[in-house]
Amino acid sequence: MGGASSFLVSPFRRGFYNSFMTLSTYPLVHDMVYGPFPSRRLGASLGINILPFGVKLCSFNCNYCQCGWTYDLSDEASLAKYRWPSASEVAAALERWLREASGRARFDAITLAGNGEPTLHPDFLDVVNALLDVRDRHAVGVPLHVLSNGANLHRNEVVAALNLLDERHMKLDAGSESMFLDMNSPTTDIGIWDILQGFKRLKPFIIQTMFTRGRRDNTAPRDVDLWIEAVRKCAPKAVHVYSLARAPADASIVGVPIEELREFARLLTERTGIACEAF
Repeated sequence: MGGASSFLVSPFRRGFYNSFMTLSTYPLVHDMVYGPFPSRRLGASLGINILPFGVKLCSFNCNYCQCGWTYDLSDEASLAKYRWPSASEVAAALERWLREASGRARFDAITLAGNGEPTLHPDFLDVVNALLDVRDRHAVGVPLHVLSNGANLHRNEVVAALNLLDERHMKLDAGSESMFLDMNSPTTDIGIWDILQGFKRLKPFIIQTMFTRGRRDNTAPRDVDLWIEAVRKCAPKAVHVYSLARAPADASIVGVPIEELREFARLLTERTGIACEAF
């Protein structure tokens, strides 16, 4: 199962979503493997959901989330109420999908994402090891990615698991505590400086930053300056900036045009030397 795909050159790579098209909704996932779906950054991505079905669980409550609002805390007692798929179940689901789709479905990446924050899984390290084993046997050469908010980097096993993956895409939408709270509204006791300290424990990673306007706006010059400084401090290998692609949880926010995103990217690279691409 190769990584080459007809999706590699696509409108998603050319900022298609930033043309203020009508935003579509994104339903919660009710399976462990879904897609492949077109990603602006990853090409054709096969999604892996290791969270409970039909509910969003996250350590953030971002206003722009395509999965809607988070309605529960992310503490141990709250998360224990749910039934989490085991590492063997996740591995079996991926292996079954790869066998059944062999020769028919093409994709560029396998991505841990799903209905919220994947690192909340109580056995995240076991899940990652199981997925890597299946990938190495049935989809050699296809990178295994994760989309994460970095709120669980205090857990040694989470850091160990993230550092086994091919790519780590970590969220950073703000450069100040007040903007972090406004944009991300954590459901656990964590601040932006905890996030930045946690990043230091990772192998080379990519920052992903969402910019929005409306009731939640992180595009003012002062906020962009603070964000650039925060990126400098955590020293990622690259940065991806983007705006709304699907209907957000907060209907009062709107997207930012691709031209402005490119300007933010230019400023960041000019001041820090870190490669930044707008999507």
